[in-house]
Amino acid sequence: MKYAAFAVALMAGVPAMAGFAMSSEKRRALLLALLVFAPVLADAGGINFLSVEHYRGPDRGFEITVTDLVALALGIVLVSKHSARLQWAPFNTGPMLALFGLAVVSTANGALPEFGVFTLFKAVRLYVTFWVVANSLRTGVPLEACRQGFTAAALYMTFFCVKQKYLFHMYRVNGPFDHSNGIPLYANLVIPALLVWAVGDTRLGRRDALLSLAGALGLVFSVVATQSRAGLVLAGGILVAALAAARWKAPSPRVSAAGAFVLAAMVLGGAMAAGTIVKRFKEAPEASEEARKEFNRAAELMAHDRWTGVGLNNFSRVLTDVPRYRDFLVVMAVEEEGGVAHHIYWLTAAELGFPALFVFGLVLVRFAVLALWHGIRGRGLGSALALAFFLGMAALHLQGTLEWGLRITPITFQFTLCVAVVVGLVEQSRHAPAAATGQSAPAEAPAPPPVPMNARRKQLVEKQLALAAAAGPDGTGLVLTGAVEQRPARRRRQVFRG
Repeated sequence: MKYAAFAVALMAGVPAMAGFAMSSEKRRALLLALLVFAPVLADAGGINFLSVEHYRGPDRGFEITVTDLVALALGIVLVSKHSARLQWAPFNTGPMLALFGLAVVSTANGALPEFGVFTLFKAVRLYVTFWVVANSLRTGVPLEACRQGFTAAALYMTFFCVKQKYLFHMYRVNGPFDHSNGIPLYANLVIPALLVWAVGDTRLGRRDALLSLAGALGLVFSVVATQSRAGLVLAGGILVAALAAARWKAPSPRVSAAGAFVLAAMVLGGAMAAGTIVKRFKEAPEASEEARKEFNRAAELMAHDRWTGVGLNNFSRVLTDVPRYRDFLVVMAVEEEGGVAHHIYWLTAAELGFPALFVFGLVLVRFAVLALWHGIRGRGLGSALALAFFLGMAALHLQGTLEWGLRITPITFQFTLCVAVVVGLVEQSRHAPAAATGQSAPAEAPAPPPVPMNARRKQLVEKQLALAAAAGPDGTGLVLTGAVEQRPARRRRQVFRG
């Protein structure tokens, strides 16, 4: 059944979406908003071919999601209508291709290459999404479409978490994801941007601003409801930093008033949840931290054993099969199938090797520096948004030392969308500074009032007299002013007499 659904979506849905968006920019904006929204659907929005569900690694088959289908449709529109304006190799393409090449080498040398191919397939899908979003913004699709998509996704996430918290009475909600730890990684990427849009974009109407604000605060609630200690700390920090960025780059009475409201809501909400939060910090199981240390130690051993790593998406399999990497396990020794290192950088080094870890870090740093540099140097809403996305990236990288969530499909696509928006934002600022900064375009200077006929005639007379005086003694010479040849003086007198 799932294969039939995929066939229908591919052969009918993609052409239909492309045809729908071909005729107008407004429709392309709707398609981009759907693309930005789609990753929050997680497993509900995709199917998995050749699924290996018993495997505990990050990727367990050839997955296709709604995000991929929408990206494909929008890509068809871009190539058909804007091929001359496209940037075929957007920012950071070179390092990303280098990382992909190293991943191919690691996969070829891995214990189970077919598992590595699962992740290589996802990498191609990620780059297509990155390329489509960056070029959509470059070719004129308004950034507002991304705000709408992120807002809708945030409200969708909030709905799930409220339902699970208060209707199902779940202690740690997981929203639409498989595990609760995925929510902070997903949410913290866009909480700052949604908050900056809500309080700093003076072009938004009250309804849209309130929806974005509700989305940002709803994601904060979702993080709190997961009881993730690192997620809680990072969410609070980036929320305050985002308000500071909006106040710095896009100051207005609206920013001040909304900022005061958000801070008051944070204090009130923190006071209401203080008991639960303190209890979580005090009673968090030590076994969880010990398991992280054991997995990370195994990853370190793998990274030092082979310069190409043990194979992309092969950590769990090698941990299970090779005694050298599991002899020291205590907390996780009873598990028949090895887990995954809870440190995205050690996991990358273990599977791909230290050279690939360097390139992986280079890719992440270049995106972060682009956002930070544009945020500091620019002005207005555009620079505030760039700083907001930088804060989201920083939160993801910091929590990456405790989780491997950047390899989970919804979080990976969310990160890809954010960096693509930053690239598109920078491109828009270069071609249309006023639109990117959120400022109104400067009005053209008013045309001078028409000169009355009598004054105009007086000017003409004075000019002709001056030219006649400068002409030759016979009145027929040519007058040269600079490099412009004037008419004969005799002709000027005729005009004067007329």
